[in-house]
Amino acid sequence: MPRRDLTRGLTFDDAALAYDQFRPRYPRELFDDLARVGEVTRTSRILEIGCGPGVATGEMLARGWSVLGVDPGEQLARVACEKFRDAHFAVEVSTFDEWQSQGRIFDVVFSASAYHWVAPELRWTKAAQVLVEGGLIALAGNKAVADGSFHDFHEATRGMRIAHGVDDERATPDIDDLRAMAHDVGQDIGALWEAMSPQGSSVVAGELFTVPEVHLYPWATTYSTQEAVGLIGTYSRFLVMDDEKRTALFEHLAEIIDCEYGGELTRHYVSVLATARRDSH
Repeated sequence: MPRRDLTRGLTFDDAALAYDQFRPRYPRELFDDLARVGEVTRTSRILEIGCGPGVATGEMLARGWSVLGVDPGEQLARVACEKFRDAHFAVEVSTFDEWQSQGRIFDVVFSASAYHWVAPELRWTKAAQVLVEGGLIALAGNKAVADGSFHDFHEATRGMRIAHGVDDERATPDIDDLRAMAHDVGQDIGALWEAMSPQGSSVVAGELFTVPEVHLYPWATTYSTQEAVGLIGTYSRFLVMDDEKRTALFEHLAEIIDCEYGGELTRHYVSVLATARRDSH
């Protein structure tokens, strides 16, 4: 698999409000497990890599936790700061690759649907460097699975997307596939996250982190035509399209949802939480 173009991670800033509006949230149970595994308290220092507009941040702040976000998008950071202006939250505008810790260390390094944008050669070493000894790295993601009308629509329109120049992703897994991935590569959080969110790299965490703990949370939600097309428009492979081509594609997709799916699509997700501790050896 070719290495992912990491510069595409910068395109989300152009869709900050849409990203905040349409991207799926994460189950409360995921943060319950994060609190338990990470022994997170109100005094814990949490670094969130790729916080975006705060899709996952809000649940942490609602628990009284303090979060420092790092994100390269100025608009995304502005949206997050406005939403959370009364919470223990701040954002530093930078990629994690270029971000300077200035000697600060953290109890938890957290990232939701963003860690694949960190350069592979820095992904695990830099996280370990900014964690206290025994500190926790916690990676979350929402994986669409092969079930429901959204999946049927996705498969039925694959050829249309390719014809419009969209570099299509690999086949959608089902929940058994995700469980098998976690079992097969579950001894290393780097190998595990590569399997869960393929980045075109094979960098492992090695001895930097302990054997990961993995939790899966199945859930589903239903989107209207507007919401479904809005969600699709927040993914980088569509954000990099020519505006005219993207508009034409989305008009076709909306027509198909209205005419063939009754104006709504149900999407099944499995939220994933993978955690590991910085090894003390």
